Amino acid sequence: MSISMIRAQEPRRVVDSGHDLSRKASMLDGLIGEQVRAANRMRESWFGRAATAAAAKSYRNIQQEYLEHEKLVALAAAMQSGGGAMDAIRSVLLTWVGIAASMVDVSDAGVVTVRAPNDMAPWVAIAAAYTRIIQQLIEQFLNADETTAKGIGAINAGWLPGNNPGPGGIDPDSLNSDQLKWLQSLAGSGDPKTGDGGVGVPNTDLSIMGMTPDARMFTIQGDTAVGVGETGGPGPRAETGGHNNIIFWKMDEHGKWVVDEVVNDPFPNTPGDVSTIPTSTFNNGDTMYASVMNVKNWNDQTWQTRSSQLYKSIDGGKTWQPVKPAVWENAGAAHDQPFQVQSFAPNDDGYVYMYGTQDGRANDGMHAARVPIADVEDPSKYQYWNGASFDGSQTPRTSPPVLHPPPGHTGVGEPNVHFYDNKALATFNDDKGNVFTSSSTDGVNWTPPQLVTTQPGAYGIFQSPLSAGDSIDASISLWNPYGTQLVQIQNSDTRGLGGY
Repeated sequence: MSISMIRAQEPRRVVDSGHDLSRKASMLDGLIGEQVRAANRMRESWFGRAATAAAAKSYRNIQQEYLEHEKLVALAAAMQSGGGAMDAIRSVLLTWVGIAASMVDVSDAGVVTVRAPNDMAPWVAIAAAYTRIIQQLIEQFLNADETTAKGIGAINAGWLPGNNPGPGGIDPDSLNSDQLKWLQSLAGSGDPKTGDGGVGVPNTDLSIMGMTPDARMFTIQGDTAVGVGETGGPGPRAETGGHNNIIFWKMDEHGKWVVDEVVNDPFPNTPGDVSTIPTSTFNNGDTMYASVMNVKNWNDQTWQTRSSQLYKSIDGGKTWQPVKPAVWENAGAAHDQPFQVQSFAPNDDGYVYMYGTQDGRANDGMHAARVPIADVEDPSKYQYWNGASFDGSQTPRTSPPVLHPPPGHTGVGEPNVHFYDNKALATFNDDKGNVFTSSSTDGVNWTPPQLVTTQPGAYGIFQSPLSAGDSIDASISLWNPYGTQLVQIQNSDTRGLGGY
C-alpha cells in the first residue's frame, strides 16, 4: 500500500461505524428486554401445552436476538479498536511524510531521497532514517488493516472474542458448522484448578435439559468437580457442588439463560460406586422422572456401570427418590447389558419408549423397549424389541439394536431421543467428538446417521424442551473447559419435526 492510498483512507469512518453499531446493539438489547418481560407475563397468565409451545417459540426467538446482540457488540468493539489504531498510525505517518517532504523528496512508496541543497552526507543519513520510519509506519498501517479485517471476518463467521478459552482449551465457536450454531455457554467451565468462575457449579458436564410441570426450564448436570484432571475424569468433588446437580434457569433481560437455583447432589452415590450420572429426564403429569447410571469404575479409558435405574420427583425437581423396582443390573464380566445408558421418551401413543446402550461409548448400537406410561415404574411391564415387534417375553440382554453405529465409528454414545408431533429424533456422539442425528417415524426404523460436527472433546448432546419446527436446541459438553454449551442444530433429520 502506498502513501497516497493511505492518505485516501478514512479509518475514522470505521470508528464512527463502530459507534453506530454499538448504538444499534444497545437498542436491540432494550427490545430484547421488552420481549423477555412480555414472554414472562404470558407464562404467568396462560398455562397448558399451547402456552408452553408459545413461550418456547418466544424464548427461542429471543435466543437468536441475544446472539445477534453479542455479534453486534463484538463487531462494534473490533471496528472502534481497529479503526482507531489505523487512524492513529495514519496521522503519525502523514505527519512524518509532511516534515520529510519539506526538506527532501518522498516517493509514494515511502523512500526518501535528498535534493539540493540538502544533499550532503549528513542529509543522506537523515533521508535513510526517514525512509525506515515512514516504511515502518506503512507496514504498521497494513498490519492494523489486516488485523481489523480478519477480526471482523471472524466475528461474522461466528467466532466471538469473548469465547476464547484458556491455553489448550476448546473454543466453543469451533462447534459451528453448516448444521450447527453456537448460542451461549451454559453450566460449569470454571477455572480448571480452582473451579472459580463456573456457571451454576464449578466444572460439570451433560446439562440434560427438561421442563418442570409448571414450565420451569432445568438441566440435570453430570459429575461436578472443583479441579479437572489433565488426562480425563473430574478432579476433587466440589464441597458445595455435590456429585451431580440440578440447575434451574431463567432468561435475563438480555436474552441469556442464567442460573435461577441449584439443587446439589439430587442422586447420591450408592456406597461402592464412584459416580451416579443422569442420562435422561421426562414427565408424566406432575411427576418428574430421571434415569441414572451407577458407575462403579473408570477403567480402560471408559466407564463400567453396576446398574441403571429411575428416580422420580413430585415437588418440581427439588427432591428425588429412587424408583426401587426400576433397576437394570449390569451383572457379569461382559458388561453387555444394553440398557445402561438410557434415554426415556414419552410418545402420544400412550407408551414411554426406553432407548439404551451398553456402558461406555463403544457399543453395538442403540436398543429399544417400551412400557405403558402408567406402568413406567414396573420393570415387569416393559416390552423389548425382538427384531420385528415389541415383546413382553423378549429379554433385555438379547434384544437387538434398532440403530447401529455409523460406518467407521465405534458406537452410539449417550443417545438422547425425543418424540415430536411428526417424528422422533435421536442425537448422539462417538468417542472421538463426532456428533450425529438420526430420525424415525415409528421409533424403531432410523435414518442413516448424519454427521453434524466434529470437535474432539465434545460429547453428550441433549435436546431442549424448547425445540420444535425445523430445528432443535441442544446442550453439548466440552472437555476443557469442563462445561456445557447451548447450540442449535438444523438438518434434514430436524426438518418438519412439528411440536415438541
